[in-house]
Amino acid sequence: MEAGQAGWKEGDGTGAWTLEPPAGDKLLGSWRNPKGGKPQALALTRVSWNGEGNACGSDAYNLELEVFPALQVGKVQEFEGKKYRSLRIADVVTLELLEPGDRLAGLNRTLRAELPGKPEDIADYFATRRRFLGDMGLAAEDETHTEPVFWSARWITINFYRWAAGYGRNGITLDYRTWDLQSGEEINLWQWFVAKPPDGNANPLPDKLKKFLFKNLKLDKECQGGYKDEGDYRVSLKNDGMQFWEEAYGTGCEQNFLVPYAQLGPYLTPQGKAALRDKLDR
Repeated sequence: MEAGQAGWKEGDGTGAWTLEPPAGDKLLGSWRNPKGGKPQALALTRVSWNGEGNACGSDAYNLELEVFPALQVGKVQEFEGKKYRSLRIADVVTLELLEPGDRLAGLNRTLRAELPGKPEDIADYFATRRRFLGDMGLAAEDETHTEPVFWSARWITINFYRWAAGYGRNGITLDYRTWDLQSGEEINLWQWFVAKPPDGNANPLPDKLKKFLFKNLKLDKECQGGYKDEGDYRVSLKNDGMQFWEEAYGTGCEQNFLVPYAQLGPYLTPQGKAALRDKLDR
C-alpha cells in the first residue's frame, strides 16, 4: 500500500483503507471500493505467532483466507469462428464450448468436471501460496491457462498449460488433450500410430515413422552429436496434416515435422486408418 491523504490506498488501485489509531491489539477502520458504494467495516486483531519464517505463511494469517474460491467465468472468445469461454476455480482452468444445440453438452460436462469441487482438491494451491508468503512475503500461484489449439467439425484439441511457481522452465506442463466431437470420447492420438502407446502425450517416434521423417533431414553440426531424434515427441492435428514436434528447451535442435494426411497411411494403425479414412481418401 501507499500512503494517501485519506488513509491508505492499495497499490493496484483496488481499494482504499481508513484506519483508526490502534487500541491495544485491536485496529478498526473501513475499506472502500474505488468505484463507490458503502464502506465495509474492518476489525483487525493482533494474533500470536511462533516466530518461525515469515508471519505471512502462518496459520494465523492464512486460515481465514483459505476458503474455497468462487467460480470465475471468462469472457466469450473465438477460435476460428467458434466460441468458447474459460471457467476457473483457484489455479485450475477449463473451457466451456459455446455452440447452438446440445451436441457438445456431454463434452462440456466432462470439461467442467476438471474443476476442483472440494477444499482438498486445491490443497496444493494453498500450499504454494503459503510457501511464497512465508519465504518472500508475497502471494504466488502456478500460472495456468487453457485454450483450444485445433477445432474441426470432428475433433477438438485443448492445451491445458501450467507453469509451476518457482520451478523455472522445468515447471512448464503442456497437456494437449483431444476429443472426438461425434462420440464425446477423449482419444490418444498416439494410438493412431502405436497400438499400445505409453501413458502421456509425449512419446518416442515409432521406428518406421522416425525413419521416414528423418530420411532427408540435414542436421546442423552442433545438433549432430546431441539432440537429434532422441527426445519425446508430441503429435497434433492440423488442418492440412499432422504435426510431430519436440518441446523447445533452448538447444535449438528440436525438430518439428508436418506430414500431409495423404502421406500418413503407411504409418497408421487400423484405428488410425479408420479415424482418418475421409482424409486419406482425398
